[in-house]
Amino acid sequence: MQRLKLISAIGEAAIPLFGVLFLGWGLYFILLYYFLDLIVNEIFVYIKVNKVVDFQLINFSFRVRYGRLIFNSALALLVLLLTHVSVYFIVPEINFWKEFVAFLRYKEDGIPIAQGYILLPMVLLGNYQQYKMVFIKSGEFKRISWSKLIYKRRNALFIAIAGTTVSLIIAIFFSINEPFYVYAIIFVKLLVDIRL
Repeated sequence: MQRLKLISAIGEAAIPLFGVLFLGWGLYFILLYYFLDLIVNEIFVYIKVNKVVDFQLINFSFRVRYGRLIFNSALALLVLLLTHVSVYFIVPEINFWKEFVAFLRYKEDGIPIAQGYILLPMVLLGNYQQYKMVFIKSGEFKRISWSKLIYKRRNALFIAIAGTTVSLIIAIFFSINEPFYVYAIIFVKLLVDIRL
């Protein structure tokens, strides 16, 4: 199980690393990839918690069952907001909408379809496969506590908030090139994926 987690984490880190080294992807381009992953992960946390609660026949009120998940989703939104503020200080001339559209319309040589049509299904499929292999087939949903799932995800979100806050502070007071932030993001995300 741990081996599969490690392979998945390295695979997730390899895509943006390859993009920055060989395809000229910038900071916000890579962050958009991670934003997509962040949102899909949030969805799968809801799915996993529901699977655990249903299997273990736990009867919770809506407030107890979903309140903690909604708090996690609020933290994910805070990550998105803080990241955008940080990027604005790192790259003051950025046009977020233009970059978002460019991300969706991006075409790689030899692939005639814009990545916006490929990336979302790919991220969904990857998370679904991980859900089926690691969570369902291994029987993890029978053993794990629903609150442990929530708090594990919350820890990752707190790390992301801390990272974006540090990035914002650095960007306000120092002028550091984009690649520094890109490599730091890839490295920290890899560590979080391996450890949590």
